[in-house]
Amino acid sequence: MIRFTASVPVLRVADVERCMTWYREILGFSVDPSPDVAPHEFCILRRDDAELMLRRTRTPTARTPASHDWDVYLRLEGGELTALLDHARARTPLVRGPEVMPAGQVEFELEDPEGHRICVAEVLADVTGFPHSVD
Repeated sequence: MIRFTASVPVLRVADVERCMTWYREILGFSVDPSPDVAPHEFCILRRDDAELMLRRTRTPTARTPASHDWDVYLRLEGGELTALLDHARARTPLVRGPEVMPAGQVEFELEDPEGHRICVAEVLADVTGFPHSVD
């Protein structure tokens, strides 16, 4: 019987090194670039059970500021969203949030250096102090 074990987003980027540094510093991912020295063609990013991949492209994907589509949605658990939010917002602008969504999770969004939209979410026991989404 075939059993799929993971689905891993692959983000195409012009500068693997710049992006892997951002994911390490902002979201705490470990990095495993290939080749080991720059210029890197590829990188596996890992944190806990989450994995992302960066792949260098010579023709960057056109990103528009008007686009509100997520490229990656990261679900957290353990009650650490606020700590990650504070860490991230001290280092990079938030694109949206934080806000409590209709399903109860708190979400915030960031953009990596190449414009990929990353949404981070967690269901928190106490959402006091977080505004509620108007959607």
